[in-house]
Amino acid sequence: MAKTMIDIPDDRMHELEAYKDKLSELILLGLSQMKVHETLYLYKRGLVSFGRASEIAGLSQQELMRQAQANGIQPRWSEKMVEEELE
Repeated sequence: MAKTMIDIPDDRMHELEAYKDKLSELILLGLSQMKVHETLYLYKRGLVSFGRASEIAGLSQQELMRQAQANGIQPRWSEKMVEEELE
């Protein structure tokens, strides 16, 4: 298992105290959320399709749809896009 050191501002360190036994889980959760936000950014900019965005994020399209809506992003669907996604 790899080890690393991170700098945490003193005024935020107290927030981590409750999670000291779960720090790796906390970091992995944050990494997962960061990946979703970055993927939604790519989708919003039109750089990837919704299907590709779900692949990059490692989520089902249904779950990514929930994440998108929670972040105020409405997927751009057309009949052609639906057909392409189903192929």
